Amino acid sequence: MDEFLVFEVEVFKVFVLVMVRIGGLIVAAPVLGSRNFPVIAKIGLAGLTAALVTPSIAALDQTLPSAAAPFAVLAIGESLIGLMMGFVMTLVFAAIQVGGQVMDMQSGFALINVFNPAFETQFPIFGFFLFILAMLLLLVTNGHHLMLRAIVSTFERIPLGGFVVRPGLLLEVTRWGSAMFYDGMLIAAPVSASLLVAYFVMGLVGRVVPQIQLFAVGFPLTIGIALFVTAMSVGLYLTLLDGMFDRMFRNVAAMIGGMT
Repeated sequence: MDEFLVFEVEVFKVFVLVMVRIGGLIVAAPVLGSRNFPVIAKIGLAGLTAALVTPSIAALDQTLPSAAAPFAVLAIGESLIGLMMGFVMTLVFAAIQVGGQVMDMQSGFALINVFNPAFETQFPIFGFFLFILAMLLLLVTNGHHLMLRAIVSTFERIPLGGFVVRPGLLLEVTRWGSAMFYDGMLIAAPVSASLLVAYFVMGLVGRVVPQIQLFAVGFPLTIGIALFVTAMSVGLYLTLLDGMFDRMFRNVAAMIGGMT
């Protein structure tokens, strides 16, 4: 009876650590970490996934500390694994925000922002539209399933309490962060190029016909051009997103390898 109780306690400790690692991803990852996703549902998803994973982990007979302080240190390490994976996944949506901000500044929408409950921040209007499209594409392509599959796969390569971050991995994450601005400029490129031509033409018209009120004419014109070009380049944007999501999951796999 005592041996059975000891076994159950060990299994419960494994379950808690597994749930903490999965919960870290759910809190930080896009879509899953959205404010629109209820907290109770997040806890339930983390608990259900941990319950499915725990039997295979418990079979490894890992020795876990019973004292509160060492166990808390292990739990912090497990949460960091999930949080770091979620951070890498969020870089794609940060690039969308950068691109939307550039589009808003050039089109004249910079003074108007909308609240994005997923990030709890003010989002540019174009950025919010592109963000919604990205979320829908991620859900349609079962990206949320791939997120959970990625965090579950870490238990095969990173044992409980095996959290390690090497300097090379941190440098790699920094490089991924810098790529965010490059992706943002690619997203904004069609609108930016068209508006550059529009501003050049309006400048010439202003020099030839100075009586024209360019501010009154140009403001609705740039907005109309930005909306038209955005509508025409949605297909190109979705193709770009597909490549960004593919690179995102490759970066997550590289991060898992860096923490092995």
